[in-house]
Amino acid sequence: MSTKIITTLGPASGNPEVLKYFKEHSVEIARLNGSHGIIEEHLRIAKLATNAGLDLMLDLPGPKIRLGEIHDKLLAVKTGEKVIIEKEQEHKENNLKTLPCQFSIEKYTKINDIVYIDDGKLQFRVIKIEKNRIQVEALNSGPVKSHKGVNLPYGTIDIDFLTENDHRLIEKLLPIIKPKYVATSFVKTIDDIYRLKTAIQNSLHNIKNYYPKIIAKIEMAEAIEPVNITSIINECDMIMIARGDLALETTPVHIRVPFIQNDLVQRCQIQNKPFIIATQILESMITCPVPTRAEVSDLYRAVVLDKANYIMLSGEAAVGQYPKECVTIMHDLIQYNKIQTVHTNKKLKTKTIEKKITTKRNLSKIKRKRI
Repeated sequence: MSTKIITTLGPASGNPEVLKYFKEHSVEIARLNGSHGIIEEHLRIAKLATNAGLDLMLDLPGPKIRLGEIHDKLLAVKTGEKVIIEKEQEHKENNLKTLPCQFSIEKYTKINDIVYIDDGKLQFRVIKIEKNRIQVEALNSGPVKSHKGVNLPYGTIDIDFLTENDHRLIEKLLPIIKPKYVATSFVKTIDDIYRLKTAIQNSLHNIKNYYPKIIAKIEMAEAIEPVNITSIINECDMIMIARGDLALETTPVHIRVPFIQNDLVQRCQIQNKPFIIATQILESMITCPVPTRAEVSDLYRAVVLDKANYIMLSGEAAVGQYPKECVTIMHDLIQYNKIQTVHTNKKLKTKTIEKKITTKRNLSKIKRKRI
């Protein structure tokens, strides 16, 4: 089994020339990220990917908490600055910077909790809780961008698993583009998989001979509990180890990801379940034409040690400056591993033959001595 590549489609990769290159360099699946873009754009880019010979994955965004629209493109916070995070359209006059949020999050936080924004690039400590808003203190400085993710690892989130947007994507896209795979975000228990399957069946009630394979994205602390993870793996067709949110939804934040990845890989291999390793594999190549040594080592682990069925590019392929170069790095490492594997097998075979010959010679010597 050779590892294949999944590329996320976007402005950087949504053209026939790039998609053709992808297909020729170990890319098997094109991912439509439901968190971004409009239905018409998904339909357009899905057709291009299909014409290039790629399978489609529709990745549903799920109940991801995100910031709303930040109108000030230069907005930034400084360490120690007091900031308001409040539900969109609930704006109240105040003298502090205000960050709009797509959900009310005050009921999922408590004083001194840490709130992570933009994959943890911004961190805030909760200092005051009010209706539809919280007041926080910035623990580091940095720019604030629209629609970036908000993570609350110390709170219990109670938001409907399938959002209105998920249902819209299922109803508008599935019957038309018929993706081979549907990935679902923020799975916690096997009941979430059942709910997704029901929603898919309802959208396809007039369509015969088609049903997508289900990919469960593992990115929540509840999902990795032993009572849940075994049944989730059994019920779905593939697992995605979605390390971005997983790093911020499990504690201690960032630290547990490699341990969880190792456990999930072993579970999938024991249960003979295909799996994807995703998130930030070549993150620096969004703006740089070459990877870091750490990224190559991460890629090596995924392909050579973990033997992942798929490795996935996200922003690197969707909006990055070097989508073809990212795919080339992955393709070349996959091919080099094949060569090394063949070379290793030949050496082992040669050693085995030499050992057999040596054993026969020794036996012959023993026989001659006895005679």
